[in-house]
Amino acid sequence: MTNPFFRPASSPQDVWTYGGFWIRVVAYVIDSIVLWAALGLLGMLLVAPSLSISIFDPQSTGGSGGDYRISYIQPADYTILSTTPHLHWNGNGRFEQISLLVSAAYYILFEASSLQATPGKIMCRMRVTDLYGNRITLLRATGRYFGKYLSALICGVGFLMVMWTQRKQGLHDILAGTCVIRREARAAAPPSPQWGG
Repeated sequence: MTNPFFRPASSPQDVWTYGGFWIRVVAYVIDSIVLWAALGLLGMLLVAPSLSISIFDPQSTGGSGGDYRISYIQPADYTILSTTPHLHWNGNGRFEQISLLVSAAYYILFEASSLQATPGKIMCRMRVTDLYGNRITLLRATGRYFGKYLSALICGVGFLMVMWTQRKQGLHDILAGTCVIRREARAAAPPSPQWGG
């Protein structure tokens, strides 16, 4: 007797293909938004106890009107300018170090987990595998993450390699021995990935 609540991981009409360049860009944008929001919240939590508000008087600088407005919020080592959409660190770089660690943990832990994908990749129906379609190890996920710095270092060519390599691998994928695969409907899908070296 079959379980009426059981749903297979993918329907018979779905196949796995290699994840192309543009869909990976979409996943990256989604992940960037998630990380930006998380790091923004983390930044505010880290600096909230030391916030001070500076008041700007337009008349004192030759402006018209006597009303006051907030020009910036400034803790001891941190500035959030009202005209910029990002957080800017004026201190010793501690927030940048925390940001790097959070970003690394985000990609490494999600891609090495049973999900095999970050939230952005999940939304784009992709996952990261080794060359045989298996879940990647923590070590391989770490190599893949830091390999992205090498891909970026050569003017982004390491990322663009996804456009012309047979398995749609970037330089970081080749170095780490990984592939990004995507679930697609059979009618729209090109041939399935060929596993192995």
